[in-house]
Amino acid sequence: MVIIRKRDFLLDFENMEIEFNEQDKKALHILSKIVKSISADAEIRAVSSDNIYTIFEIIKADSGIIIGKHGHTLDAIQYLVNLIVNQDKQPGTHKIYLVDINGYRKRREESLKRYAREKAEIAKRKGESIPLYFMNSIERRIVHMALKEDSEITTYSEGQEPYRKIIIKPLFIKNKNNEN
Repeated sequence: MVIIRKRDFLLDFENMEIEFNEQDKKALHILSKIVKSISADAEIRAVSSDNIYTIFEIIKADSGIIIGKHGHTLDAIQYLVNLIVNQDKQPGTHKIYLVDINGYRKRREESLKRYAREKAEIAKRKGESIPLYFMNSIERRIVHMALKEDSEITTYSEGQEPYRKIIIKPLFIKNKNNEN
């Protein structure tokens, strides 16, 4: 059974009965081993799953340790799960496993959208391109999606992982010679 609905956030799903395939079970097993080595009392539950994403929520764990500075530990855990589970898959056939704890990813997504809108306003006001800080691919996608409806700017990514960042460029560049 597949439930389709518009999502306001990348991690915004209704509760539903989740059926796991072997790949999903492998991801859960790997995630459990990693997380339990950090926090023995931690538990993992599946929040949702479809053909593209499976979202796991870590519960009963010290969120500060699992999240790490700026979410780097949580990102590393998620990266390892995806790397291990998808290592034998052909490009385009792998599934994305998202790992969250205490709603951190949703709060982070809201924060990124707010940050992107603020920087877009600065870019438009100054008439200059504004580079954002380095982000992983999921965060960059959130920023691109948050700003795609703004007809006064364009966004693009530049650089190589892990130093890839978004540039917000106003479509109308101010000429510094004509400013008063």
